[in-house]
Amino acid sequence: MPRPARQAVLGDGNCCVHLSIRAHNGEFLFQSESVKRFLYALLLSLKPVFGILIHDYVFMDNHLHIILFTPSTQSLSRFMQRVFGALACFVNRLHHRTGRVFGERARTPVIQDGRRFLVTMRYLSLNPVRAGMVDRPHRYRWSGYRHYAYGEEDPLIDDAPEYLGLSRVASMRRKHYRDIAAELSGRGTVRLPEMTSWYFVGEVAWVRAMLRKNGFLRPLRPPG
Repeated sequence: MPRPARQAVLGDGNCCVHLSIRAHNGEFLFQSESVKRFLYALLLSLKPVFGILIHDYVFMDNHLHIILFTPSTQSLSRFMQRVFGALACFVNRLHHRTGRVFGERARTPVIQDGRRFLVTMRYLSLNPVRAGMVDRPHRYRWSGYRHYAYGEEDPLIDDAPEYLGLSRVASMRRKHYRDIAAELSGRGTVRLPEMTSWYFVGEVAWVRAMLRKNGFLRPLRPPG
């Protein structure tokens, strides 16, 4: 069954999504520090153009994760087109190559607010740990973890409301976030496949309700 159009999932937009995209054939096209610096500057310059808020991110060597708020589906589509188009050109020039830079189309599941939102942030923070690149998330430069866990300045990040709701005191918010990241089974070594769902990220009942609401599940028939 072909995937539905992004508009069929996001509707008019005005929601938070977990944007993820992989390099073509899983190649390590984003490994260079210059690629990551270019992407960071690109996101920083383009997000206000399209009304995008970036709540968290992690730039891996062969894929990217960004948690963002979009005011509309159209804004998100145009934002991704500008970002991925410019990044593809930069990567091809850097590596003296031609052809595709990205694999299949970007995934943009809607994230349930509250606890599940924080779990998704934790998933991003611990991605480098799962990949064996570092043994602690604070040792990886290209993510939002050090901003949330230690208060390091990061102009790209717009603080997530769920994070701000952890405490009115900044030092306590940071401690709570460090505790949240440390609570994950295996400290991030256990993969969470539900984080890469095509449509929605959240508790089972919420996801099923959203799938049904959007016509991806048949209505339940009464017993008998």
